[in-house]
Amino acid sequence: MSWSLQINIPQSRYKAGDTVSGSVFLVSQCVKGQDVDVGSITLDFTGRSITAKRWPSIPNSIQFFSSKKTLFTGPKRLHALYGQCENSDSNIWPFSFTLPLDCSVAQRDPYPSSSNFNSDPNQPLPISFVDDNIQDGSCSVVYELQAILTSPPKDGYYTNQGCIKKLEIPVYRPRSIEQPNFNFHTKSAIFTHRSVILLPREERELAHRPLTIKEKLKLKPPSTEHLPKAVFEVRVQTPSAAVISRPLPLMLHVNYNLHASTVPRPIFHLNRVSIYLCEETFIWSLTRAGGHEFTRWTKEITLHEKDFETRKPRVEEHLDLRKVMDTSVHRDLTPTFKTFNITRTYSLKVFVRLECAGKEQLVFGDYKRCTLLAEEFDSQGAAYSEPAPVMDDEDIVVDPPPPYQIDTLEAVPEYSTQAQPGHHGHSHVGQNGAAVSNTPQSLTAIASYSAPPAFSIDR
Repeated sequence: MSWSLQINIPQSRYKAGDTVSGSVFLVSQCVKGQDVDVGSITLDFTGRSITAKRWPSIPNSIQFFSSKKTLFTGPKRLHALYGQCENSDSNIWPFSFTLPLDCSVAQRDPYPSSSNFNSDPNQPLPISFVDDNIQDGSCSVVYELQAILTSPPKDGYYTNQGCIKKLEIPVYRPRSIEQPNFNFHTKSAIFTHRSVILLPREERELAHRPLTIKEKLKLKPPSTEHLPKAVFEVRVQTPSAAVISRPLPLMLHVNYNLHASTVPRPIFHLNRVSIYLCEETFIWSLTRAGGHEFTRWTKEITLHEKDFETRKPRVEEHLDLRKVMDTSVHRDLTPTFKTFNITRTYSLKVFVRLECAGKEQLVFGDYKRCTLLAEEFDSQGAAYSEPAPVMDDEDIVVDPPPPYQIDTLEAVPEYSTQAQPGHHGHSHVGQNGAAVSNTPQSLTAIASYSAPPAFSIDR
């Protein structure tokens, strides 16, 4: 076939409530053009979500809306010009659709009752989305324009000389709240560190004691009870909500226990920070027997990793990690959303390595729910409720940190370029092993998601 339909739209993407306008035109691949017998030209605008397991690959489609317009009615012979002749006045048909604010789904099929999905037939339009997992399945949310040219019948019979042109319309959904105001998850660990390095340099030799006979014969491990002791708690706070392309407000707290320690507060340095995001996808798909089932797959994303090998930030009581490294969320991620048969959620975890008196302490984070909000903000848009973050537990709530206030004049954290070697000491986590807690914790004031600001701390 040497002729075809083309669809032209001026914008690259749209949001719910926008007007999708453009034109459909008939073109020919022949330089001289050619005549085409046209019975009718129609344009369909649809939105739907499609899921399918990898095996058996049976698509399960739910349609959000459908609009149809007749652009031309024949029969008539039209002359298709060569190339993209959209500036010509002939064989061009303008169109205009309004993208609805909500879905209008007839509840003919059963929707899943699981809280993992949104079964409201009048829910807001989900964003355009595609995920093709090699092992488990595929899912997509597609908004599509489809122009259909039907040829007139010949001798009372319809021919197959028509054509169809499809064009996907990217649809996004801006966030309706300017600043997220959710809780923070807290990962905490208590450490007890014994080492002569905790003492001033001139007092370290005096702290040494001769080994006993049993210790020399290795009949018992050397005692460390005589060594100076430092007891401290490290807490890492991760947000339960974040804005795509903006820095994550990650807070590090070091609480030194003077009552349980035998030396004044030592110096703490930050060695390494690793930030991971777990992408989780749920789909509701058809089975071979005609039923439905849930399928889930995950993908771990490394947002940022940084080793502080030379200039190690000094950690006082509190440290905003945005001051010392990039913590921004990748721009190509899809915001958290739920629809009839597809759900995309995220979880966040942070690993921290902290150095104290020549010994490195590790705080291993756990994955905690983190709602990703769209980068675009529209204060005039429909104020739908964002998906509520899931708090994973209800442990004892520790005292909240002091409020953080913006102070653009504050300097960056103090750095150290000298690494302290380990010497005659060791550390362990807690008094009888690990003393770790995960605590969801509310903040009365949440830092801005703009470029990483500096903060002053009210003690």
